[in-house]
Amino acid sequence: MRSSLKLILILSLTVFGCESTKDDSSITEFGKVFVSSNTDAKIGIFDFSDSLNITSVEFLTTIDDADGIYYDRNRDLLYQADREHNRINAFSKLSNNKVGSSILPSAISTSDFLNPRGLTSENNIAIVAQDASDANGQQNAFFVYDVGANAITLRNEFNVNFPVWDIQLVGNTLYAVQDESDSIAIFNNFFGLENGIIVPDFKIRIENLDRAHGFYYSLDEDLMILTDVDDVSDTELDGEIRIIEDFNIKVSATLQTIDKTIFKEDQIKISGPNTMLRNPVDVVYHRASNRIIVAERTTNEGMLLSFPRPTLSGDTLLNISPTFMVNYPGASGLFINQDNR
Repeated sequence: MRSSLKLILILSLTVFGCESTKDDSSITEFGKVFVSSNTDAKIGIFDFSDSLNITSVEFLTTIDDADGIYYDRNRDLLYQADREHNRINAFSKLSNNKVGSSILPSAISTSDFLNPRGLTSENNIAIVAQDASDANGQQNAFFVYDVGANAITLRNEFNVNFPVWDIQLVGNTLYAVQDESDSIAIFNNFFGLENGIIVPDFKIRIENLDRAHGFYYSLDEDLMILTDVDDVSDTELDGEIRIIEDFNIKVSATLQTIDKTIFKEDQIKISGPNTMLRNPVDVVYHRASNRIIVAERTTNEGMLLSFPRPTLSGDTLLNISPTFMVNYPGASGLFINQDNR
């Protein structure tokens, strides 16, 4: 990445698989993959750019239940959805802090939401997805904030009539997973909407997907990657990753049909006991290393897993082992810091 600030690598990890991390007190830059935890008060940062030397650093926080996370490298500013206090926390000048040190928020939002999940941000605006719960009156919603290093201000609140989890802004379009379903909701011209109840422009179904949770869309490659947590209450390794190439092309074709479904013939699936996927809650795609990186919440009480991006055609099931895996307790949210998304 472009930052010239170098950081001392001090975090030692227990790693499994054919690739390893290196802990030799060497110098490393900020990695690209930021990780939240909903059990441990820390933020992890992993660098996957060198497959033979995957490095990591961490910062300690006071929040042991966090989810969505976003890093603005142009302002060296990190945002995180704080589930403990139901607010957004901003951490400014992150790279000025000593690696492994405790950090405190430079700004916090008001506690407007309850039960936050996904967080996304672009152009000094952040959006938090509120998943329905008894605490919030079973209301699913999006909360929109003006964000900065020293102030976070609520600007919009939108209610929706479907369960939400992960979200991602792509320009003026908001993509949202419909939790407990096989669908993605898409809101065009999101910032042109007015407060109140909103409905997506359309929803796209993913055939044979049981319960969508995390996703990552790359506009540059027109690549959609989703996680399927299936039945999180059982003990089976039944989580899945779905990969859809040429996503927008397939969406455009699907919108002309009654079903509005992307069928299995247009998907590649990573699934099976070798994958260690049981409850994959979030996912990102690391373009430079051609890796799919997953936050697995349940196996070993939390792990970070990495898989190569498949090059096969659709309707393919791959029961493959991760090329990298590390225990990461409470792994709940991911963000990838790269030039193009």
